[in-house]
Formats: sequence, structure tokens, C-alpha cells
Amino acid sequence: MQINLDNPFILRRLKFIQLEAIHESQRDQTTTFAMRVISNFSTIGLNGSSSKILRINRNISEAAYDQLKKVKTMQDWIDKVTNEHPMPLKESWKVFQSLGNDLTTEYIWKHFVKYPMNTILKTENQKLDKLGYRDNGLPKTRYKEANINIFLLNDTPERFWYTQRIKND
Repeated sequence: MQINLDNPFILRRLKFIQLEAIHESQRDQTTTFAMRVISNFSTIGLNGSSSKILRINRNISEAAYDQLKKVKTMQDWIDKVTNEHPMPLKESWKVFQSLGNDLTTEYIWKHFVKYPMNTILKTENQKLDKLGYRDNGLPKTRYKEANINIFLLNDTPERFWYTQRIKND
């Protein structure tokens, strides 16, 4: 996702995360929410509710895609899936802090672009939890051990679902 880093809304949040990572040892709720907003923008180009992100996010697990093809309503699908950070925010925070004064807003942005949020089944998320990867671990390790395969859907899940519905009616 390309975005102009001169966008004041994005830049203020990136600078906030940068300063907090440099000067604070603990990540608080304000920092967490700022990281979530940046994650939303880097994934879908805007901020929104969990439901909105699920409808738009094209980074999807194969299992979530299989469910999308089967459900009768979008709400049925939304009830079965969740947004998941492949690089948990706790791990991202550690990376940011490790860079100290070398941390830049551009680095933070590129980090979230590199690790966009994924839509996975809630059962896949539970599997991550059972494996001890609730809020830690690296993306490749976490997903490999949980047998989660992510791909980029050609369209948004919502448009895909409506297109399939029209074809099948």
C-alpha cells in the first residue's frame, strides 16, 4: 500500500509511535491504538471498524476463503473470521524499541506495509493461541506451525461474495 507520508493524519501517528518507542519502556493503550490505526491504513488504505476491515482486506487465509465461498451471508462469514497481525503488535513494538534513536517514521510505515493485517478464521486464531503465539513470534514461524496459508484475493471479500452470489442465483 502506497501512501504519502506527508499526510498529516498518518504522519502524526507515525511520529507518536516513534517518540513513544524511543522514550517509553512500556507500550500503553494509546500507543497500541495508534499502531492499529497505522496497520489499518497500511493494509486497506483507511481506518475502520473490525467489520469494515474484514469486508475490504484482501489478505486472507485459504481457510477463510473457503468459508467465504460457502456462507449464505456476509455476516455469517464475518462471524467466523478475525483480523490478525502476522507480526503481533508486541513483537513490532520490540523491533521499534530496539532501533532506539535510529527509528524513523518511514521505517515504522514500511514495517506495517511488510506485515499487513490478515483475515483468518477464528479457529485458526485459536490454533495460534494454543501454540503459544497469541501475541508473540515471527510471521513465518507462527503461520507455518499453525498451517495458515495467506494469499491476496483478487477482489475485496465483500465484492467476491456478491459476485459469487449473483453467479449462483
